[in-house]
Amino acid sequence: MKWIGFSAALLALSSSPAVAGWSLGVGASYSPAVYKDTPSNQVVIPVIGYEGEHLFLRGFTAGYRVWERRSPHNLIFRLAYDPRTLQPSDSDDPIIRQVDKRKSTGLGGISYQYANRSIGQIQLTIAGDIAGVHDGLYAETVYSVPIRTKRWMLTPSIGYSLNSSKLNNHLYGVSQEEADRINGLDEFSPDGDGQFFLGLRGLFKFTEHIVGTAGVRYTNLEGDLEDSPLLEDTDSFSANIGLVYAF
Repeated sequence: MKWIGFSAALLALSSSPAVAGWSLGVGASYSPAVYKDTPSNQVVIPVIGYEGEHLFLRGFTAGYRVWERRSPHNLIFRLAYDPRTLQPSDSDDPIIRQVDKRKSTGLGGISYQYANRSIGQIQLTIAGDIAGVHDGLYAETVYSVPIRTKRWMLTPSIGYSLNSSKLNNHLYGVSQEEADRINGLDEFSPDGDGQFFLGLRGLFKFTEHIVGTAGVRYTNLEGDLEDSPLLEDTDSFSANIGLVYAF
């Protein structure tokens, strides 16, 4: 289940505070085990980013803003690689080792963003699978409050992401075919439910060009997802750090 740690690393790349222009560096992440009998994951990957007035690239996420970057209202078109896969052989659980593999996919969507220095930033997103892997959708709302000085920035955030039943079945469900084939495993078909999350991101400018980033995130799966027989836990903490050179 290596996707857990890798996803945390991608989260670091896609949600770290933006550095204007091109940036190049390295990022590392930690994520605990979520699926049954899987180890925690530590991942180190390169960080490549670009932040322009309209176009941005943050690791494996790209987007285009209709209006300029600091506009109070904006529509943002997004593309992202979703690395969440299930490799059954990564688990020590004899039942999990027999379930079907879940494949990674690509996501596409659109966000509405409202930013105000007095109250913070609100972002609403709807996106879905564009590669035909599961045809699932999700809708997400995030409220964040950037706290800025000349050298550093902290951004606490709170949000909720609602997954469609197709997405939840792809990641957390058990098909009838799997249940018929595997002793001790019952069919599980979750409805549309999601996850609540809290986050804290930070940026510190060591010099004009060298920038450090860090973040922590707490996630809690809710509703039907709490009953998934694939999961060890339904809440988790992940963390990431990075160091980049901004051109």
